[in-house]
Amino acid sequence: MPRYLILPVLFVTAVAPLAAQTTPFTKVADTATPIPGGAGNFAGFSNMISVDASGKVAFYASDDNTDAGIYLWTAGVVTLVADTDTAIPDGTGTFNNFSFFGNGIEDGRLAFRGSEVLPPDTFLQNGVYAFAEGNFLKIADKNTPIPSGTGNFTTFTTAYVDGTDYAFIASGDSSQQGIYVSNGTTLTKIADKTTAVPGIGGTYGWSSQLGFDDGNLAFWSGVTGGSNPGDIIGGYTPGGGLVTLASTATVVPGVGTNFTSFSSPADLSGTTVAFRGNYSGGSGIYTMDLAGGAITSLANTSMLVPFGTGTFTNFSPPSIFGDEIAIRGVFNSGSGIYLHQNGRLRPVITTSDRLDGKEITVLSISENALADGFLAFRADFVGGSTGIYRLTIADLLDPPAVSKADETAELKKEIKSVTSKMKLAKKAGQTAKVKRFLTKLKKLKKQLRQL
Repeated sequence: MPRYLILPVLFVTAVAPLAAQTTPFTKVADTATPIPGGAGNFAGFSNMISVDASGKVAFYASDDNTDAGIYLWTAGVVTLVADTDTAIPDGTGTFNNFSFFGNGIEDGRLAFRGSEVLPPDTFLQNGVYAFAEGNFLKIADKNTPIPSGTGNFTTFTTAYVDGTDYAFIASGDSSQQGIYVSNGTTLTKIADKTTAVPGIGGTYGWSSQLGFDDGNLAFWSGVTGGSNPGDIIGGYTPGGGLVTLASTATVVPGVGTNFTSFSSPADLSGTTVAFRGNYSGGSGIYTMDLAGGAITSLANTSMLVPFGTGTFTNFSPPSIFGDEIAIRGVFNSGSGIYLHQNGRLRPVITTSDRLDGKEITVLSISENALADGFLAFRADFVGGSTGIYRLTIADLLDPPAVSKADETAELKKEIKSVTSKMKLAKKAGQTAKVKRFLTKLKKLKKQLRQL
């Protein structure tokens, strides 16, 4: 039986280098937290972090002996869901491997992939499972016949939960692969490699992640063949079927050229899909409705960092709940987590802040980082410690604006850095890189003139 560990609900203050912020964060667990039902403290956490509308946080963690497990935090209490001593439901033996990606959680109900793996990569047992009210449910495993396919499933990605339904991507022999939904008893194929891609034709090839909400799905896929092979963002509604929302034939709003690729995962809330798209010279975060229509741009690499200096240089895929979108953005001097709310982008925390009195090196979110009123994230610190934190969004306050003098100094620093990189690229004969650096320098110098 797992032991229960009572954790204090700790509120800390993120301190910006220019002035104090007063945004409170709740620490869920860190590398000083004892492992419930185990020995010693947590040694590390993945970006497999999820939060639900009640504020419960699910996360994946490991110990010093590389054993790993999935844990659930509820109002200050961390409990074990499954680890390497957990018996595999409707299987034999115990798990020794879990999905890395953000697992689904809703109303305390979790969905995840668990496996028994013989090194280096032989999956003796492999499946997707659910955990609710202390009980495990097998959704599908290697003994499950593939709906509208041949034989049984052989490999799975992680699973996602929507009420009492579950969605996952799985594969079988002879290059079979598809998206499937289970209501706990019946398994339904949504699409597989025999399904024509809407508007393109060709063959789907999915990655490992999905958006799943209100029976609707959103996904990234590569497309082989058809009229426009390459990356797409796709979706599905029970009433309308499959749809292709964006492809490399789609014009990027505000840029005028086409997308060149997309990143997995695409997240979903209701019928609104949020995704990361790439184009020549940049990238951005966008939303679009499953019914089609215009694409809305929320942030891109030409955008000034809110309450910061310079422009964004890159993004991670977003998380969406309702009208709020959580975004991890990278800039010249670090990175930060931002919340698009009421038509504007607000900083939550950046690597320039301090958390628990420590300097932050990396911030991470998953596709399930955001729920009604809550945002969960991982922070890595100087010295190697790491932790999981939760923000109550109603408590989010804007930091003080950066002064013009500080912004000028930061821009000059960035111009100097880009100039140095451009000189090295010239010396190496890297013409394409030189052109990109020149474009970047023009933007930076224009921003400097506008201050």
